[in-house]
Amino acid sequence: MSESLAILALTAVISFMGSIHPGPVNLAVVHATLSRNFKTGVWVALSGTLPEIIYTLIALQSQVFFAKHQAVFQTLEVAIIPFFLTIGLFSFFKTPVQREATNHSTQSVEALQGFLGGLFNPQLLPFWVVFLIYLNSHFSLNTFGTKFSFVFGAALGAFLILVLFAYLAERYQTTLYRFLHRYPMNKLIGSFFIGMSLYQTFKILA
Repeated sequence: MSESLAILALTAVISFMGSIHPGPVNLAVVHATLSRNFKTGVWVALSGTLPEIIYTLIALQSQVFFAKHQAVFQTLEVAIIPFFLTIGLFSFFKTPVQREATNHSTQSVEALQGFLGGLFNPQLLPFWVVFLIYLNSHFSLNTFGTKFSFVFGAALGAFLILVLFAYLAERYQTTLYRFLHRYPMNKLIGSFFIGMSLYQTFKILA
């Protein structure tokens, strides 16, 4: 196996496994699939994958800088608190959307939510910087092919797990609908984001 393929495979697996835990993009994909349809869920998955590309490119260009300037991470950690709190309150109090045929504007809004959920995830950049340091200890990422494999692998792994979430939401929607009849998805998403903002606040103050 060539070095580029090895980097692609390893990065895709790490990205896939790292995206399994519940997060804003995962929940946005499930919500879009249940309230709209599978196609909308895939669109949200695709938009939610774009931040992976953005942050892996930043990691490639700035890994030395970010390793020396921890203040950047501290600023992001503080800035994320009002963002999560606002999204959480909006989701918690908005009226649940019934499953119906989608239009272009609806898909655009859902896709934007997926993109922003990934973009404002404070864990992405540190995660890829650290993983890139690990890769550099085993591979030489100094060619276009190896760098492309790193970026594409990160996006591929994230997209596959998000599409899997959309498929499972569509496949087991009846069971999920019973659960969500008692615990509406917007309440769950809202509570999740509010919880993240509180966790981030206590983490900084501790």
